[in-house]
Amino acid sequence: MAITPDFHVIEGYLGGGNQADLNHAGDLTAAVSGCYITEDKGYDSNKHRIYLMSNNNFPVIPGRKNRTEPIEYDKDKFKLRSKIENFFALLKENRQLALRFEKSDLAFLGFIAIAVIKYNLFLIMSFAIIY
Repeated sequence: MAITPDFHVIEGYLGGGNQADLNHAGDLTAAVSGCYITEDKGYDSNKHRIYLMSNNNFPVIPGRKNRTEPIEYDKDKFKLRSKIENFFALLKENRQLALRFEKSDLAFLGFIAIAVIKYNLFLIMSFAIIY
């Protein structure tokens, strides 16, 4: 799932559990241009970095440990990734998403959409209460 730091969903893809995320990274970032793309080490490949830069994106991906040449990336921007990881952790608080009770992909994606809406409503309500 591709989301912004303020939790707006840009693109989503439901793949099999036995497929690498890197196989679908191009589809998730195809519509994104001129942005910093923050991904984890699983997306580290020269081909993927070149693809991101061809769309005027700036890859913020740490290099894997087995790289012969270290990769430089913006560590301050990479720290934003923790917000996104926390977002997914909050989505998984919904038992139906964490255990995937729904067998059909459409129903499962529907529950993801409901969880995202619930989380955004929670953010709006907590913001309204504070101010």
